[in-house]
Amino acid sequence: MTCFWDSIVKSLNQEDLKILNIQKNNISLIQSLKEKNILCENVLWQGSLMHKKLLEENFDAIKDYNKDNINSGHDCSTCEPFLCLISELLKIDIDHLYQNSLIQYRIVDSRKLLKFKSDSGHFYV
Repeated sequence: MTCFWDSIVKSLNQEDLKILNIQKNNISLIQSLKEKNILCENVLWQGSLMHKKLLEENFDAIKDYNKDNINSGHDCSTCEPFLCLISELLKIDIDHLYQNSLIQYRIVDSRKLLKFKSDSGHFYV
């Protein structure tokens, strides 16, 4: 099940693809994010900057992610490392509505807002 990756790829426009230097597919996206992985020091999560420990844990989660397991599904965390990184790299805001709880990723001078929804088993645009 690749609904997490499918939804992200589906939401990206040509400008986003150019910034990430990717084709519009899951493997290209994951590989680019792993290569461009940084501490997301400019992202506000739920209105606050993240503590250094959380920044490091998110960095490590992306670094250690095995793209060969994408068909096994993706367990989103409440502070999802890949959404943080996408917000940082693309300079975009992200709203993730998880079972009626809004999780926000914000960055200064955002280019746009992406909105996602999920429940205990599915992630979608």
